[in-house]
Amino acid sequence: MDDSVMHIDWNWQLNSSAEELWPLLSDTNRLNGNLNLPPVQNSDISYDHKEGFTQLSYRALQHAEAWEEEPYEWERPYRFGVKRHYKNGAFRQMKIQVDLLPNDRGTRVRFQIWATTRNLLSYYLEPLKLRLFTRMRLKKTLMRYDRMIQEQRLPYTLETRDKLHKDGRQRVAQYREELISATERPDLVSKLINFVRYARDIDLVRISPYRLADHWSVDRQEVLTLFLYATDQGLLNFNWDLYCPECRSHQQRCKTLSQVHEPVFCNECQQEFTVNFNHNIRLSFRPNPLIRNISEQRYCLTGPGTSPHIAVKQYLKPGDKRYLKVNLKPGEYILHTEGHRGEARVFVEENGRENVSVTVGDAGFNGETVRLNPKPNLVLENRSNETLIFQLEKKAWSRDTPTAARVTSLQLFRTLFDKEVLRKGEKIAVDGQTLMFTDLFDSTGMYNKEGDATAVGRVIEHFKILQQAIASLDGAVVKTIGDSVMAVFSKPADAYRAILKAQKMIAADSRFKQRIKLKAGIHHGSCMAVNLNNSIDYFGS
Repeated sequence: MDDSVMHIDWNWQLNSSAEELWPLLSDTNRLNGNLNLPPVQNSDISYDHKEGFTQLSYRALQHAEAWEEEPYEWERPYRFGVKRHYKNGAFRQMKIQVDLLPNDRGTRVRFQIWATTRNLLSYYLEPLKLRLFTRMRLKKTLMRYDRMIQEQRLPYTLETRDKLHKDGRQRVAQYREELISATERPDLVSKLINFVRYARDIDLVRISPYRLADHWSVDRQEVLTLFLYATDQGLLNFNWDLYCPECRSHQQRCKTLSQVHEPVFCNECQQEFTVNFNHNIRLSFRPNPLIRNISEQRYCLTGPGTSPHIAVKQYLKPGDKRYLKVNLKPGEYILHTEGHRGEARVFVEENGRENVSVTVGDAGFNGETVRLNPKPNLVLENRSNETLIFQLEKKAWSRDTPTAARVTSLQLFRTLFDKEVLRKGEKIAVDGQTLMFTDLFDSTGMYNKEGDATAVGRVIEHFKILQQAIASLDGAVVKTIGDSVMAVFSKPADAYRAILKAQKMIAADSRFKQRIKLKAGIHHGSCMAVNLNNSIDYFGS
């Protein structure tokens, strides 16, 4: 029987802007989960599939479907969509497209489906099922998202069911008091416990303290401190997440730093990569299983939410031409096509060009430079002889999750988790690290003049002052060498402030009757993190 094509077009008016709605709607893993769609998984349907396509399947109520999914396409924050080629089931093909259309009342969300059914029965039955179930769930989900944005609330604040284990509730009551004692922030402790208690599993698989801090309008360092104490006491666990430096996809999860071992293989790029403490090793958290079990089921594997650094992704066949409208944040971007060498540098700035046309032939890009307005009219054209995937992505790595370099530079982390070290012999690169070395001026003269006992006492007391000053500026003491200290910081300015603070503390301390002089050298750049004497240490020029 001939295939039949159906088209569904749903529209809803929301109060929020497209920029506000985009993070929620483009997170297709969350969206599909909210729609109660079944979880999906990678499947080896066939050995003969096009590059860039993903083979997926799901099973629900004794019914299974498998399909090949073309690369998701999107134009942040106005449109995203995907096309599927089914191997079985009621459909042969399906294209889904979501448009966020700004207007004077907010945003009109347009949800369209084009589907080729296998027979006339499916042609009449499937639209009915979609209208009865999917449309109702989608409307409810969109209205919920809109309400959350307008009320400036996180998803878990709308939940009412406590998802903790029965004995987990007793543990949480104990942890609450311990955390309040450690942090002196009962308000943040309550926020964290409510998050663990009510949030959906999808929000708890990899918790970022920085993102929560931004949502709560609280200092990021305070929330990270709370998370470290919560992990030490047993409310949370943490993991080290390894990301590919090319596609930035999550590739490996390590429970301890000692499990990090180079090289790492990226399943997306099909190549090995090395890691860097300041880029692609990130710390994330999740509830302790004794408090709450978390399911890691996925409802979408390749949507825009998996690559938030990519502002534009388009799948163009030879001869295709696309007219795009985007809203870009200022900064430096990279424009490239998968499968081609070379790239173009894109600078987004207020005085950039408003209308830009980009044409790619068989040679690809060759280091061209383009300056764009934040809201440009962008035209992409494929004049090559093969299908291309265009990507415009932010060059800088996201700062929404704490890096290994940042966390291991904190005195609190080194104190609470002193067993967290690299395995012996492993050397991990660190970009943009700050090291500080201190020294006492004429310490030899002090020993000769005051005697060993008195001089040693002075040195020990000055170590305590240094450690206090360093920790207060988010740094950590790596080691002491004689009467010198080696410390690590994430920012040079913090190291500078720390040494000034230490000098002032020593000058004001009555125990130092004869003023001692403290000098320091501050170094910033690349180095290697290693395991030396069961501690994280640094070497390099």
